[in-house]
Amino acid sequence: MTRRELIATVIVAAIAFPLVFAFAGAVADARARAIEAPFRAILGNARFEELMDGQGGVPHYLGASLLAPDFTLPEQSGGEWKLSDQRGKVVVMNFWTVTCRPCIQEMPTIELLADITKDWGDVEVVTVSTDRNWAEVEAIIPKNSRITSLLDAEREVVTDAFGTKLFPETWIIDKGGLVRLRFDGAFDWASPIALDLIRAYR
Repeated sequence: MTRRELIATVIVAAIAFPLVFAFAGAVADARARAIEAPFRAILGNARFEELMDGQGGVPHYLGASLLAPDFTLPEQSGGEWKLSDQRGKVVVMNFWTVTCRPCIQEMPTIELLADITKDWGDVEVVTVSTDRNWAEVEAIIPKNSRITSLLDAEREVVTDAFGTKLFPETWIIDKGGLVRLRFDGAFDWASPIALDLIRAYR
């Protein structure tokens, strides 16, 4: 290699290496943004940043260190449903009551979510009602619903175990039983953004 060729090689390398690093950084940043996008869309940029900085409280929760408390409740279709039996599945769990108008308004989106995810095999869509009896629940969720419908009339799970006071409230629990997201308020759970969020935990 001549001196001139060596100088040219050094110059090209000096120009190329920063460009390669800049490109790699841009790709990594784009991937991070793509992962964050559904969270930002659902939670809002400001609250997302707060949660990422470790600011708890309400509204919402985002994390990976809180193990969901185990519980067993009666199921509308008969028998009992236990949360720890769902390990290996993403659980989308909605707390609601028939006296909550936003709960009733969002329920069709939860029904649609259950229909969309029925063939995924690793997502369980669950609603937990705090109403007095199945007759009240079935005014909104019929027995033939694809939703797994549970009843917690004494609020031993909804209030005592999970601390929920206002409805609706939706929890996403990952395959290992960790609470990854709590969303306070109504949302379109069949929207593309919600589906992307759920897929992130599959």
